[in-house]
Amino acid sequence: MIGGSKHKGSTSAGDEQSWRSLPGGQRRTRIKSPQARKRRQTQLLKLFVVFFVFFFSIGLLIWGIVALKNREEPIQIATPSKPVEKVLFDTNGVLPPSWLGTVIELRRDTTMMEIDIHHMKQQLEAHGQVKSASVQRLFPNALKIEVQEHEPVLRMRVMGPKERPELRIVSRAGTIYKGVGYPRATLSQLPYVVPYRHPEGGFKPLRGIDQVADLLEVTRRTQPNFYRTWQLVSLEHYSGDPDLPGQVIEVRTSMVPRIIFGFNTSFEQQLDRLAVILNYVQTRGNPAVKRIDLSLHGSAAVQFESGRISTF
Repeated sequence: MIGGSKHKGSTSAGDEQSWRSLPGGQRRTRIKSPQARKRRQTQLLKLFVVFFVFFFSIGLLIWGIVALKNREEPIQIATPSKPVEKVLFDTNGVLPPSWLGTVIELRRDTTMMEIDIHHMKQQLEAHGQVKSASVQRLFPNALKIEVQEHEPVLRMRVMGPKERPELRIVSRAGTIYKGVGYPRATLSQLPYVVPYRHPEGGFKPLRGIDQVADLLEVTRRTQPNFYRTWQLVSLEHYSGDPDLPGQVIEVRTSMVPRIIFGFNTSFEQQLDRLAVILNYVQTRGNPAVKRIDLSLHGSAAVQFESGRISTF
């Protein structure tokens, strides 16, 4: 009976009927050759580059938008600076605080950081009486100025702009300046000076004043009463170089018109010899002395008004 048999209609393909069993229906396997791996790596690298460029462009766009919004906002680099409210002035000499206003200009609204302390230092040191100066900022609102002044040694007369004599001070360094703040008593103790005239004309600069200052200091210390009689120091024969021959310092006093000091012997020894001479003159009834020359080597010559000359 047709169709009655259990195995009728069966084929030679067997019981399992599926597309997987057909030729070409198997799953495709990945090729693992070196060329294939290289192609896959290249594709991944290209994909990475695309993503990187994309996100970098987005970030750059965002940064540009933020920068555009903030471009007019000021950027504060330094901390706010307060105006100068106090000036602390200190000196080793006699310059008064009011003197600062004649040398430097400081507005009330000047801030601490606006001050050029180096330029201010130069302005202070340009003044003849100032040997050195320092300027410091003391935050938040103070300025500290310290000044070292020259030591006054001598005084001199010069002709002013209107042909009037004006007083000038000579320091140990040979600086000539207008004295500011000196008491009259201090100035009265300074002998006047007749400066050395240079061959090219004029008396500036004054050289070798430190040697003159040593002579004055030794006399003031060892013979203070006699030093008070000193009126004038003449440097007409002292160019400033004590090693040159014939260099002498001449002093004129109210007791002896002319006293000559040299550089062959120490000033201490010359002053000791001078004390002996003055004591001898006093014991002889104080005959008028015209000139005492202490510059001779190992001795001194005394010329009296009578014309007599004695050696000691």
